[in-house]
Amino acid sequence: MSGIKYPRAKPYISQHSKEEILDRFTKILDTGNLIQGKYVKELEDKFAAFVGTKYAVATNSCTSALEIVIKSLNITNKKILVPSQTFVATGNAVILSGNTPVFVDMNKDTFSMSFKSIQENISKDVAAIMLVHMGGLISPEYYEIKSYCDKHNIILLEDAAHAHGSKINNLSAGNLGEAGCFSFYPTKLMTTGEGGMITTNNKELADKARLYRNHGGDGRNFTYNSSNYRMTELNAAIGLSQLEELPNFIEARNTIAKAYIKGLQNVKNIILLPTYDFIENSYWNFYFILNKEVSRKKFTNYLLEKGIQTGDAYSPSCHQQTAFENYIGDQDFSVTEDILQRHVSLPMYVGMTKEDTDYIINTINSL
Repeated sequence: MSGIKYPRAKPYISQHSKEEILDRFTKILDTGNLIQGKYVKELEDKFAAFVGTKYAVATNSCTSALEIVIKSLNITNKKILVPSQTFVATGNAVILSGNTPVFVDMNKDTFSMSFKSIQENISKDVAAIMLVHMGGLISPEYYEIKSYCDKHNIILLEDAAHAHGSKINNLSAGNLGEAGCFSFYPTKLMTTGEGGMITTNNKELADKARLYRNHGGDGRNFTYNSSNYRMTELNAAIGLSQLEELPNFIEARNTIAKAYIKGLQNVKNIILLPTYDFIENSYWNFYFILNKEVSRKKFTNYLLEKGIQTGDAYSPSCHQQTAFENYIGDQDFSVTEDILQRHVSLPMYVGMTKEDTDYIINTINSL
């Protein structure tokens, strides 16, 4: 990170939160109850209220949350549609749950799987669709996808790792399908260090998920073959302070995004993603696309020389990864392969000032 003045992402913990977290740490260490205690339960209850679901189940990562949800729904030996434009964890969770991922192409305007690709890759063996809210943006095709799932008896699941607080017509990510899975990794909108959360209105699913995260049982009696996916009290202590500040984090990210949009909307060779009045984006990332005649390598290297780190998540995409080569058939990934050669994400984190965004915008304008 030497020479980087503006990293692509970093966590933010206020002084007030630090004091609050350390106070909780002291209480945890005094009691000796380090795992699955009152702070984990409090985080679950408050996160469920934030999302608007009846239940929330804390885990040690979003990856394990995804795997647990699939197992808790008794989906096995089936196919699950997954966008190729996602972190490998989404596909791995499908495989580790005993199912087959079918990777599909993206929509260039949303960076999410396209409804067209869903229709092209559907079969009688498809049991679920894993809708990833890439960068925190809920796809405007959500209603078409949800209606299609309902009509064909397909389970809609959300990989909401990027989408804490994102909404479509005031309905929150994590409350759009049978279950949602969130990440609390350090670069996400809120962090617990490592951690994840399942949200759902399905009591049976929530009850099973609590067993699956604990070796498949209640500590004495074990029903399922599983592993240890528990969240620690220390992680939850951090998460509670982060969740309290999350609305402020989202507001700050939207302020940064609005500055980028205003400053870059007329820049030659840059295509901004569309925004929608009925969708509130929490902006895990701020993406744009370069025109085809622009070299992304030269563009990003120039910004790096000026102290500005960029990102290109997730490139290479899943269908280009060796880990998934046995799951790739004749799917069309033409949009994914085009856009992932040209997309860029700018620094986006709480604590950025107007002077920071002005510098980044002016640097881009000087190219």
